[in-house]
Amino acid sequence: MNSPEVRSAADRWERPLCFDLSRRTRLQMSGADRVKFLHNLSTAEIKKLPPGQGCETFIPTLQGRILGHFFALPTVDSIYLTGVPNQAESLLPHFQKYAVIEDVEVVDRTADTREYLLAGPQAATWIEQTWGIAPPETNLQIVAVDNVTIYRTPYVGHSAWGVIVGGADHATAADALPQGTAEALSALRIEAGFPYYGHDLTDETLAQEADRDAAAISFTKGCYLGQETIARIDALGHVNRRLLGVKLAAEPSADMSFEIDGKPALRVTSSVFSPTFESWIGLAMVRRGFDKPGQTWETSCGPVEIVALPFSS
Repeated sequence: MNSPEVRSAADRWERPLCFDLSRRTRLQMSGADRVKFLHNLSTAEIKKLPPGQGCETFIPTLQGRILGHFFALPTVDSIYLTGVPNQAESLLPHFQKYAVIEDVEVVDRTADTREYLLAGPQAATWIEQTWGIAPPETNLQIVAVDNVTIYRTPYVGHSAWGVIVGGADHATAADALPQGTAEALSALRIEAGFPYYGHDLTDETLAQEADRDAAAISFTKGCYLGQETIARIDALGHVNRRLLGVKLAAEPSADMSFEIDGKPALRVTSSVFSPTFESWIGLAMVRRGFDKPGQTWETSCGPVEIVALPFSS
């Protein structure tokens, strides 16, 4: 673990560091048509997921823009969609619009479940000892027992697991673990290059501008909502901007935009001081022509280096 907070907590307590992610949006799809339904409304190849395997996916609009960004976690009788907070308000009406003739029900489970991210060298051992579940080894692989669903998460760049807990009593042993701060989680997330919907991506972002084609988009699955636009962009071979990493000389202001040679070049969407790199880093939407990793651009706020994601030390 590179982050000092994660490393010191794990070493001192010999237990994982716990981030309480219970504010995340958790939607649950059930019904006989749930797989087909989600497959037709998302960018991922849902129908071909093997048992116990989830995926990252976008929920696109008809115009190929990102209406939602989730991990899709199929279990025996339902599919959990877990993503950043406050996505239910726009997603539930969207799903209901297309569920008229489908045997599918979509329920917001945010209030009646809890979610944690457990990170650190002892996380896997602690999960197995606490819940009697061998944690999944590959990204977005899932193990579900009773009211506990555990998945390997790529949300941070280290060994980490997401844990969703349901049932009447949501209190778990994870509450007694050393608790990580929001700032530490942001540093780990940005170092991993994982976008935060609502900041780095919005409903104005085209799916390919997220630069997560390999992780979240299938170009072979056939027809789905938004597929025509996404396929057209794929055939074109590029978008006019994409999400990349930046290293900054100083703390940027919120949503800071940079001009280079008088031209709009990039907009910083998330930033944090990284103890790993001993500098300010961030995610930024970078326009084509300024998006070559390794380049450093002089701006009115100092030099800005373009970095491929994830950040590497």
